[in-house]
This record gives sequence, C-alpha cells and structure tokens, in this order.
Amino acid sequence: MREAPLAVPQKIVIVTTELGVGGAERCVANLACRLNPEKYQVQVVALAAPPEPPRDGLVRQLREAGIELTFLNCRRSRQLFSAVSQLRSIVQETDPAIVWSFLFHANVVAKLATRGLALRRLQSLRVIEQGWWRRKLQAWAAAKADRVLCVSEGVKVFAEQTLKLPIQQLEIIPNGIDLSEIRPKAYWEPEKRAYRILAIGRLEPQKGFDWLIRCLGPLLKEKPEWELVILGDGSLRDELATQIRTEGLEKSVRLPGWSMDLEGWYFQSEIYALSSRWEGMPNTLLEAMAHGLPVIATNVEGVRELLPDQLAQQTITHENVSQATSLLRQLMEKPALRQELGEANRQQIQQHFSLDQMVARYEALLDAVLSIPQQHS
Repeated sequence: MREAPLAVPQKIVIVTTELGVGGAERCVANLACRLNPEKYQVQVVALAAPPEPPRDGLVRQLREAGIELTFLNCRRSRQLFSAVSQLRSIVQETDPAIVWSFLFHANVVAKLATRGLALRRLQSLRVIEQGWWRRKLQAWAAAKADRVLCVSEGVKVFAEQTLKLPIQQLEIIPNGIDLSEIRPKAYWEPEKRAYRILAIGRLEPQKGFDWLIRCLGPLLKEKPEWELVILGDGSLRDELATQIRTEGLEKSVRLPGWSMDLEGWYFQSEIYALSSRWEGMPNTLLEAMAHGLPVIATNVEGVRELLPDQLAQQTITHENVSQATSLLRQLMEKPALRQELGEANRQQIQQHFSLDQMVARYEALLDAVLSIPQQHS
C-alpha cells in the first residue's frame, strides 16, 4: 500500500514592529523558532531597522534557527506607506496561508498591506492601547481578522468593550516561559550587597516608577540595608533622577540603565516590584516569578491570571499606598515569607505558563484557523 505524501508546511508571515528586547518581540522569536517546522514555514518581517548590539539577541536567535528574517528599515511614522508597500510585495511573493501581526504599528501596516488578498489574518493585542486615535486605528485594523489574539483576560475585555470587536473573534493565549533555562532563586542572605527590590521596564509613565519611588521612600530610609534598583532606559530618566535626589534617596535607589544580564539581577534580588499603570500581561513579572521571587504587583491586566487565589496577596493598587507599604514591610522583614511566596510563584509558572504550553496553544489555534476557507481582507 502506497504511503500518503507528507503535507507541505503552511507558510506563515509574522509581522512585528521591531525585534528589540521587549516581551512581544520575545514571543515572536520563540514562536518562530518553536512552531513545528513540519507543519509551518515561518518568515519574520520587522518594520524597524535591526537593533544594535548588544540588544540584537532575538535577531541572533532567529538567524541561528534558520528563520527567514526581513527588516523594512522604517524609523518614522512618515515611512508608513513605504512599510505597507514593502510588506505587500513580500506577501505577494511569498503567498502565505496566514499573515500574523504583533503590536500596534505592525497591526495597522499588515491590515493595509493585505487588503484585497485572499489569505487568513491574525492580529495579536499585547497591551491596553492608550489614546482615542490609537484605539480607533487598532479597532479598524483588527476588524475582519480571522482571530484577534489577546494575551490576557483584561486585554480581551478591552478588545470587546472598548474596541467593540465581536467576542467570537477573540482568543486568549497567555505568555509562556522556558523554565529549563532559569535557575531558581537561592534564598540565602546576601553577602557584600544590600537586600534588593528589583523593578524592570522602560522609564515611561506606563511603568509607574515615580509612584514606586514615592511608596518605597519611607521604608528605604527606615531600612538602609535595603535598596531599590530600576533597570531600563526611557524619557523619564532625568525626571526620576531628580525625584530620587529631592526625596533624599540617592543611597537607596539606583537607575543603572538597561542590562543584558537580567538573569543575574533576578537571581541576586529578594523582591520583584511591578508598579505599572496598565499592561497586557507583564513579562517581567512572569520572569520574576519563574526565578522564584516573591513579588508586589499592581493589579493591572494579566496580573490576575499570574497571581490567582492565595498568590493574590501579592497584588496592590496605586490608590491604596498603605496596603502596598504593609506588604512591602512584611516581605522585607520576613525571609520565610519571601521564600514561601517565591517557591509558590515558580510553581505557578511551571504548572500554567510554560513555553511549551504557550506554543501548543498557538499551534492548536493555527490549525483551527487554517481549516477556515480563505477570504479577501
């Protein structure tokens, strides 16, 4: 009996705004490298130029995996039409089964570039977009997509209630992380360094670092053996540095900038702090939990899934500063509580947010979408 021929892998063009060091970009790289190559042939297109070393780790990861990678070298909004034209040419030449976009600018460009083409379209919503015009454009871009993939329940609610997208169009697939590459936290007392509260993110209003410094200031003055380290760069660096000086916290709060060695910072910290004002599903919180750190996290989108039930005692709000201060005090003063929560946090990620689980969910979604007849966008 003659064997049935092997199916030809389905072509997928993944479009992202850039390939720097963000959580959405990491998700793109992980999916491109880990989707079953017998089923899917993946090409990645980034609207921006290649990131400069040492921030090009994801680019190296993709190239080492043999993923076809194209940069459109668009650096400004006025180059939008160039990006649309270039992407349309790539799509027409490649003839993919699916065009799948990540992040706001990529979603808009992909929508424009695929108009009138018979293919399947996926859009990923990674964050709660701010500003009425961005929301209006995102709603337009996502209209008539075969699926809109939301990274958390909070993003799905935003898509349904604010963007007015039909619920049957929406799917939730949370982020995942590869625990095999992460050494768990060692809970011994630090030597030759201060006890450390770590925060990571762009120095922008979204991340709420101004609030975190205000909240932690009195405790850090009371406990000089502790420090707050905020890793990242952004437009608020000078403003945050001024706030630190004004509040007399120069010896307690540090802004080292961006670091390649996040693994080392997680390992050599006692508490992780997420102070964001809005999110989608915060990757740094997921990473901190995977490292076995106890956390203090504002109750933004995605946090409820990461910290359910008993773990929810680690959530706070910007409005209730006394609650946040109380939780921080407990974590700073009780090593046993830090270890108990840190171990529970790692177990939560291991059970529900592994990278293998994330990839499997996306593959199931792709298989379902590929069973849908093609339509003209």
